[in-house]
Amino acid sequence: MDVFEAIAKRRSIRKYQDKDVDDKLIGVLLWAAAQAPSAGNLQDWRFIVVRDKKTKELLYNAALRQDHIKEAPVLIVVCSDLEVLSLRYGKRGEIVYSLLDCGAAIENMLLAATALNLATCWVSAFDEEDVKNILRLPDFVRPVAIITVGYPAEKPEEKEVDYSRFSFLEYYGNKFEFDFKTLHELIMEKIEKLREFIVKKQK
Repeated sequence: MDVFEAIAKRRSIRKYQDKDVDDKLIGVLLWAAAQAPSAGNLQDWRFIVVRDKKTKELLYNAALRQDHIKEAPVLIVVCSDLEVLSLRYGKRGEIVYSLLDCGAAIENMLLAATALNLATCWVSAFDEEDVKNILRLPDFVRPVAIITVGYPAEKPEEKEVDYSRFSFLEYYGNKFEFDFKTLHELIMEKIEKLREFIVKKQK
């Protein structure tokens, strides 16, 4: 699957088939995550793969009892090693770079999952202290997100995006003029047409 197709098809899925996900596929997701950029190339992310039902139940309770947390066959808890960042970047590393680094790794993971026909959901609503206790995290490791992984049991609706609300040229409020709608339709229809579209725009 082309990266543009993966970007276009990625959705947050909350219902999963009762079907296991092979460790080899999980390994691919972790590999993809680790290809992301990180501050100073410190690679501060830490990934905890969770399959145990009891642990998932505990995380479900810590994450506002969101059903997909316990129903997904696999969870990947993404954490940041604040100590590694703090030594080089101080507080900014702990507060800012930790989230940016993990966010970049997570998006790589989600796109790789889409390319493998797996479904995911990025969950950040949880009690951090509870998650730290459940997973026995050291004080210097912060849980950033819980990623649910499995095979989809639902088909998401098409995503509506108003690009004019957030795409600006040179300064805030100056609309960036581009045919986003046509671009999106081309991606969904055929990746080859996307390449033709880009080449034509460059002439």
